[in-house]
Amino acid sequence: MNRKLKKSRAIEYIVLCYAAVLILLAGPLGIFDGTRQITGNETPAGTSQIIDQDSRIQQVFIADGGYLEKISIYAMEDLSRKVINLTISDELGETVFSRNVALDAYEAPGFFTVPVEFQTVRGRAYVWQISHPEKPISFGCQNTAESGLGIYGNYYYVGSDQSNQEQVGNNIIMRFQYEDKWSPGKKAAAAAVIALLAGFLILLVENSARKKKKGKEVRVQWVFRRIFNPLLIIGAAAGLAAVYPMDYYGGVRADKMVYAAGILVLTALLLYVVNAKRDSIAPLLPPIRETLLDRGMDWLQCLFWAGALWGCIDYVNAMYNIYQDYAYRKVLIYFCLVLLTMCSKKYVFHWGNLIWIALSSIAGWLYYRPYAGVEELDRLARLNAILFVTVGLVVIQLILLLWKKKPAWKQLFLPYAGLVAVFFALLVIFRNTRGWPIYLAAAFGLFYVFYLSWEKRERFLGIFCNGIILNFFCALVFAVLRRPIRAWGFYRYNFVFHTVTVTAAYLTLIICALFVKLLMQYHKSRRLYTCWTTALLFGMAVSLLLMTLSRTGYLAAVVMGIVVLLFVSLVCYRERLPVFLAKTGLAIVLVLACFPVTYSAVRLIPPLYDDPYIFELEANEEEWAVHKGDPADSENYITFPRFAYCMDVKLFGEEHSIVRKFVDTFMASAEEESKSIPGGHLEVSRISTMLASADGAVGAEASDDASSGNGPEETEEDYSNGRFEIFKRYISHWNLTGHDGMGVELADGSLSVHAHNTYLQVIYDHGLITGAVYLILGAVSLMQMFRYAYWAGRKKREDSADPYAALPLAIFLAFAVAGLVEWLFHPCNPLGFSTMAVLAPLLIFRREKKV
Repeated sequence: MNRKLKKSRAIEYIVLCYAAVLILLAGPLGIFDGTRQITGNETPAGTSQIIDQDSRIQQVFIADGGYLEKISIYAMEDLSRKVINLTISDELGETVFSRNVALDAYEAPGFFTVPVEFQTVRGRAYVWQISHPEKPISFGCQNTAESGLGIYGNYYYVGSDQSNQEQVGNNIIMRFQYEDKWSPGKKAAAAAVIALLAGFLILLVENSARKKKKGKEVRVQWVFRRIFNPLLIIGAAAGLAAVYPMDYYGGVRADKMVYAAGILVLTALLLYVVNAKRDSIAPLLPPIRETLLDRGMDWLQCLFWAGALWGCIDYVNAMYNIYQDYAYRKVLIYFCLVLLTMCSKKYVFHWGNLIWIALSSIAGWLYYRPYAGVEELDRLARLNAILFVTVGLVVIQLILLLWKKKPAWKQLFLPYAGLVAVFFALLVIFRNTRGWPIYLAAAFGLFYVFYLSWEKRERFLGIFCNGIILNFFCALVFAVLRRPIRAWGFYRYNFVFHTVTVTAAYLTLIICALFVKLLMQYHKSRRLYTCWTTALLFGMAVSLLLMTLSRTGYLAAVVMGIVVLLFVSLVCYRERLPVFLAKTGLAIVLVLACFPVTYSAVRLIPPLYDDPYIFELEANEEEWAVHKGDPADSENYITFPRFAYCMDVKLFGEEHSIVRKFVDTFMASAEEESKSIPGGHLEVSRISTMLASADGAVGAEASDDASSGNGPEETEEDYSNGRFEIFKRYISHWNLTGHDGMGVELADGSLSVHAHNTYLQVIYDHGLITGAVYLILGAVSLMQMFRYAYWAGRKKREDSADPYAALPLAIFLAFAVAGLVEWLFHPCNPLGFSTMAVLAPLLIFRREKKV
């Protein structure tokens, strides 16, 4: 950042960057895209029949083409905050839109608007139907001939006796709003104009520079400041304007305070990073030789670890066996690619591999062809073909490895390696019809063998840590764009999963990786600009975990954090107390500062992107669900008072209202306090009766994480959520060899699909013998991890020390604690997968005699 370049060249870079931003805004981001509204004369000539729960109105209209965003309908009665059902079908009678809609506030007689969001075909006839209103309603009509438009057909009244009465020559008064995007030609023309202007400015700068014999030099950071400072300030100003003057997102005072805090905190952090004074004169980017040749395989392996975790995410999200089969294959494919990156280049590019790739690709294609286009089997066959190719490559590498390059068997720490081998053997022997123990033993057994022969194994933990973080970064981008936090039904934020159970376990894994990296970076340099990305991601990961309202995740993260912080800082790094306290304070400040950033990101950005990703388990056509096209201030999005109330109910009990009291005291205006409902919690502004009653009417979730659901407030007093009863039932079924099925019938006749305890589940599934070895392996692994974190991170030669030596300890602690109340030991569970991976360094670890 402190390296210098000619000022003229720096100005050219600035011009190019601003041109790229403008092209991005005009093109992909579509800042100039708008909407077009189609309206007639809107001259009321009468009123339609009144419809109620047993009758309905149907209206024919001709699409003008394009993407239909909203329909506005003229109503004679006020149904603000009331629910209607709107259905749209095409000329073939196929439904293209159907949803219960809670209407926004409007003045009757007047228009209410419904977002519909579907692609229409120009000239095609469609029919909308309104039925099942909460209160009787009628609509304004006009003579079709006087509407001034040719897109209106007749409307129909369908009575309670199902008689269909056509109203010839009349139509319901309505408006249509279509998406009006710039055509690709317009966008290309705009980009060309911007590029030409940028080129002209660059020529002027070049011409001016030639006239000067000696050009002034500036630092690279000077360029960054001129580029990013204006962009950050403009972006923050736009965000604050949307929150306050424009009231684009609605909400009460507490919401706006949190949104503003999130925008300001993020802007302040980025401004600090851009403007912080740097002493280093290191190059802006590492040399290409080091990046591509020396570290290329490392980055590939990092990418493949992230891909394997992506497959794990797909597995825990799978609702059907076929989707689990897809996910299994993804995990194995990426895992095979990881193994290939651990091989020497001369073996990877061996002629045998090229022959195998050619032959296996042909065989895979022949295998795939009969299944091409067949529902479900198409994708499975394609993944099988890819897996066949990658497994073959791994087998070839294994043969070459055992034949030409012997693994470092002598470096094995035999007592520990033997214990792992015994556990794998017992797991396979007592698998009891399960296939995954074979996958686990084979995959990780191969991984450990490849690790023994890997020339760069001292880099493994760093690569794996970065792979976890890369996976989280991609998931975070996806969630910020497409996973809004909702007010009802799924108010406990489940990130990129459909349950908070797996969300909490995954986020705990992410916190482990980021925390270890943050401690390492802070130990090397206590300047925030050197580790700001890690610090920001760490704060956001903890904030996301807080938003799950998962006590299991909280417990695992807190125990892991305390133990790792104390052990690494005071024992491994031998830091003094003031440094330790400063580091602890920094971690707390990061979480407090990043919470409004994270909360605001998942609340403010999804409505802008407007393409929510809804899992099948979450899919709901009810009016309280979040849908594409919902306005940014929709009451279906969470509000901060609502979030505070849910946190109180979930963590402290509704009678305490700890968080709510803080919100009401410091973040609510007098006017808002007067709107508090008798239950004592401030609800979303202008909330409907139906939604307000949902607090206690939707039902109580059976457990926090004991059930895989993510439902409304709980009313049970049992803090264990029934786990103790489940534990007793599983313990009563123990035997030496295990069981075929996973679930156990409870006293009330229901089935507990798993024990909600990793240790009890292993004993139940595989028997007491395997369970005993599993517990012994866990205890020994924990001791090994403490020793490895201490000795491997403090080697006499600093360049041979492992800066990520605490990663196995952090991950295992999280796994062990969360495993007390959840089932995590599975090769396709992200936390279980990662725990097995970080055992590799322990297989060859021995304490050095001198440090």
